[in-house]
Amino acid sequence: MVVSKEFEFYIKADLSKYEGKYVAIVGDKVVAFGSNASHVLDEAKKKAPNKKPMLAKVPKEETLILVLKWK
Repeated sequence: MVVSKEFEFYIKADLSKYEGKYVAIVGDKVVAFGSNASHVLDEAKKKAPNKKPMLAKVPKEETLILVLKWK
């Protein structure tokens, strides 16, 4: 399974200060964050125009995330 650098950063980094917010990640950096996904993505594209950001919502502490692996 191929995992992007951005996804690896997302699952390993302490993103607790962004809890409940959307984050745009390029490489191993959060380049934009906020409560509106579209605005966060637009800001990320301005800051890193030649990169493809990963957009994710940082779950709140009580959120359970299940990851399924399909064959």
